Amino acid sequence: MSPWIGIIAVLAALGLLGALAKAFQKFLSAELSRKAVHVGMGGVCLGFPWIFREVWPVIVLAALAVAGLAALRVLPALKARFGSVLGGVERQSFGEFYFPVAVAIVFVLSRGNPLMYGIPVLTLTVADSVGALVGGRYGMARYRTDEGLKSAEGSLAFFTAAFLSCHIPLLLFSETGRAETLLISLTAGFLVMLMEAVAWRGQDNLIIPVGMFVLLQIYLPMSAEALFVRLLVMVALVIIVLLWRKRTTLSDSAVLAGALAGYALWALGGWFWLLPPLLLYVVYVRLPAFPADARPVQNLHAVTRVMAGGFFWLILHEVSADSQFLLPFFLCMAAHTGNITTARLRVVKPHLSNRTILLIGGIVPVALFGLLGVAGIFFGAWPPVALLCLPVSVIVSVALFYPMWPVEHLPAQKLRIWASETLIAVLASLPGLLPLFTQHVLR
Repeated sequence: MSPWIGIIAVLAALGLLGALAKAFQKFLSAELSRKAVHVGMGGVCLGFPWIFREVWPVIVLAALAVAGLAALRVLPALKARFGSVLGGVERQSFGEFYFPVAVAIVFVLSRGNPLMYGIPVLTLTVADSVGALVGGRYGMARYRTDEGLKSAEGSLAFFTAAFLSCHIPLLLFSETGRAETLLISLTAGFLVMLMEAVAWRGQDNLIIPVGMFVLLQIYLPMSAEALFVRLLVMVALVIIVLLWRKRTTLSDSAVLAGALAGYALWALGGWFWLLPPLLLYVVYVRLPAFPADARPVQNLHAVTRVMAGGFFWLILHEVSADSQFLLPFFLCMAAHTGNITTARLRVVKPHLSNRTILLIGGIVPVALFGLLGVAGIFFGAWPPVALLCLPVSVIVSVALFYPMWPVEHLPAQKLRIWASETLIAVLASLPGLLPLFTQHVLR
């Protein structure tokens, strides 16, 4: 088929889909109407590998779709006539924009491979819709996210649909072994379910397909034993964070984001990239708690502020393949532990003097991370100089952090909060580069 004929055919199918959704909208709820369009768009997009041999027509279609959707939002005439089909839900969402962008990204990355493209798009089409509809209709066990409430029933329905969307195509259309197919589908389905639980404002339409594609790329070459270990680690991390979630100040989705971050650190770096943030979490949940009626709830940004520095060092480790970046990562997590300890004591224990709070904020991470530091030295994860760098990093971080951290968080203080929690910890972890610097000088 000529690519231009394919483009015209797809646009015609999408136009017909929009017209049908508009015609039947009065019989459907806003969410059901939105998901009907979602499923229809996904069904059309699933045919792309058989319609287009090149990637540029899909990119053109994505650009046209984004432009058309933007017109529905900004042009009064179009918005009044068709805008309610996609914009009828109360929450603010940009999911319709992420959808065509995600399809184009996956098509380009997969080079039009029907299996590698089809599984992510099928997961986006089916699992996201099933999860939303089941959760909205039958959801009773609610959990808090950054944009409202979701349900365990909806997440379970999402996982089931994601598992089947991956398992059936792999089983029927690939040479992957049965055990590997089962484990890939379970692990990938579980992970994209967590990604969907964490996403907000329609970002799941981008995260789900791209995340599924990346997971397939990583998992397909793995053995059944390696896949089983990954499934166990992910499930164990989720259980750990959920068991202690009531002692945190995080929303449920932020807690799950922390588990995802820990899994990513372990999967990419290894055990000694997981142990420091896990120790940080243990200290965090054991700090003096807020009164039940005064417990603040922090969103995903609180997790990103703490983990951003850690992923900065992990990216350098992956790009350079140099294990020396593990030491500054270790020091960064220790610095965050000291900062979090002082911030909590400052609010929950206002009768304590500043000197006492700073003293506790320094001693706790130095003592606990010192034990982990000894273990790391024993197993060769970092050099003995780690025990000398540790107190320096913690003292510097706490001393800089304490006067900058606002007791009450206001919207105008976002930059100050980021600077005091993220940049200071990264700055305090720089002594960990001393072995790497010395190594290059000696060369």
